[in-house]
Amino acid sequence: MSSAVEAQAAADAAALAAGVVVAAVSTPNELDVLRATMENVWGPEIVPPRNLLRGLALGGACLLVAHRDDTPVGFALGWLGWEGGVHFHSHQVGVQSGLRGRGVGFALKLAQRALCLQHGVTEMRWTFDPLLYSNARFNLVRLGARAVGFFPHCYGERRDAFNTGDTTDRLEVSWQLDVPVGGAEVLASDGDLIGVPRDYPALRVAEPADGAAARSRTGDAFSALFAAGGSVLGWSVDGYVVSPSLREATS
Repeated sequence: MSSAVEAQAAADAAALAAGVVVAAVSTPNELDVLRATMENVWGPEIVPPRNLLRGLALGGACLLVAHRDDTPVGFALGWLGWEGGVHFHSHQVGVQSGLRGRGVGFALKLAQRALCLQHGVTEMRWTFDPLLYSNARFNLVRLGARAVGFFPHCYGERRDAFNTGDTTDRLEVSWQLDVPVGGAEVLASDGDLIGVPRDYPALRVAEPADGAAARSRTGDAFSALFAAGGSVLGWSVDGYVVSPSLREATS
């Protein structure tokens, strides 16, 4: 079992490896830095008003900013939830484009985990776009989270740097925090496969019809899977491995 002390040590090590300092923010000036960082990553639509963030901070929400050489390069935002049991809901984690894939997001997630365990919270949940290959592998393999639900068009229409003009289908994942971090890829032969493009954002631009077809196909597959009581067994190099078979889920 992972203790709060062990989790903090892991978070500190991840931040050091990524070359960042991760700190909680709560004052109005700090929250303006958070808001500017959010806008830099996602665009203005997703930036909450400062007074809302201040209220969240006063209530004990987890608001984090990652700095590299005193420059903000990433953020995390989340709070406690009780739907389906008490858990921490990680609403957004974002990293400046030039630093994605360099451990900053990992450091932010481990900082969230450490804060949760310090307060006795052992489950974290969040949603992500199931068509984002690297995000799926990060969530299900590097962190070791489990996909537990599917929300078609979860956020409705959005106008931001990533979702404008797209359907906001989302997988929900649950991450058990009091166990060692990380998982392993599974074999596609362990179940049926829901495959995803290696670079869906590029596909959307280059071949819009193919991108729309991929969105429709995966959305239908996940809806049928969870409606039939199925589950996502894990992630393989080709996509999601699921059970029961999709033939059973759609029969």
